[in-house]
Amino acid sequence: MSSPGRGYDGRIVPDINGSRVAEILQQLVRIPSVNPAFPGGTGEAELGRYVEEFLYRLNLPAERQVVAGGRFNVLGTLPGRSQRKLLLEAHMDTVQTIGMTVPPFDGRIEGGRLYGRGACDTKASLAAMLAAIEALALAGIRPEVTAELAAVVDEETTYIGVSALAERIKPNAADYMGAVVGEPTGLAVISAHKGCCRFYVDVYGVACHSSNPAQGVNAINQMNKVLTFLSELHESRYPQRAHPLTGPPTVCVTGIQGGIAPNTVPADCRITVDRRTVPGEEPLVVYEEMKHQLEELASAEGLELTVSEPFVIDYAMETDRNEPIVRYLLAATQTYEPQASVQGAAYCSDASKLVRVAVPSVVFGPGHISEAHTQDEWIELSQVEQAACALRDLILSVKAI
Repeated sequence: MSSPGRGYDGRIVPDINGSRVAEILQQLVRIPSVNPAFPGGTGEAELGRYVEEFLYRLNLPAERQVVAGGRFNVLGTLPGRSQRKLLLEAHMDTVQTIGMTVPPFDGRIEGGRLYGRGACDTKASLAAMLAAIEALALAGIRPEVTAELAAVVDEETTYIGVSALAERIKPNAADYMGAVVGEPTGLAVISAHKGCCRFYVDVYGVACHSSNPAQGVNAINQMNKVLTFLSELHESRYPQRAHPLTGPPTVCVTGIQGGIAPNTVPADCRITVDRRTVPGEEPLVVYEEMKHQLEELASAEGLELTVSEPFVIDYAMETDRNEPIVRYLLAATQTYEPQASVQGAAYCSDASKLVRVAVPSVVFGPGHISEAHTQDEWIELSQVEQAACALRDLILSVKAI
């Protein structure tokens, strides 16, 4: 299957062959790149070398940006006729493979789908970017703007890859008309998404023998008051702060530990709190607000508790839908998916770090977030091809504004 031979503005463009897109994605999936923070994590180095070689074969410049020991981003360039730049960014790391019901690194194709870890999140996006650049490079096309590719490490944990990229870009951010960050969006153009702040709350009691619990203070029972308060925030207060694209902020307790023995009243209990922010909220401001609220609760209820410093923060992001990157990408995508629209997302992505250094960014890619990280992770190959065609047309249509 081949793509149409014309871009959305009617110009002749080089074909993108669906079989070639599938081949690239299969090669990517067959290279394990589990984030080293997860069980069985191999890191991204072998996949980074593949991207390097892919670019070298096209006679395109590529370089490594070392981020940490043995971990590096790969940066490539399709030269344009101007100094204005369009960034295509996708992460190379995946989550763990434990519990998968399909071979994680076979890249098996069946019924128009490709199966394997990372097939959806987000090697399909990376494959679409590589296919678009390859088609243009092999045709000898020099677009009006310079297209940069960034294949980065560590999106699934602490974002060190994109953070290093953003710092590199920051001094020359004005050169960038925008960035497309690859994630499974179902070919929707995501112009806003949530951020997050994660921290621990510890509640303390007094241990005693469980045969006479009144002699102690049960920390798990005390924690119930904190859980009730957080539920009230989520259900009653946060809906009033809803953002038109992302929905309201949320708070979710994602872990709980307490107790040391079945016959001992627990003296401590810890919960993990995941607070999702919406555009306009700063995660550290949100954290200080919640810490103050929890300390007030402790005072009113006679609790002994502590609120840890955040162990993860990430930023919400929003790009105005009138920004050229939003308009151009939406127009290019609607050639292949007429129902494509501008939407918001509840998850976080690399895009927020680029927006923080003044690069207008959107999130875009084939597949759906519901297919990511699953036991049988898969992607519809036809949608990967559509994404590649849309990115090709985007590169050709962007003006050096």
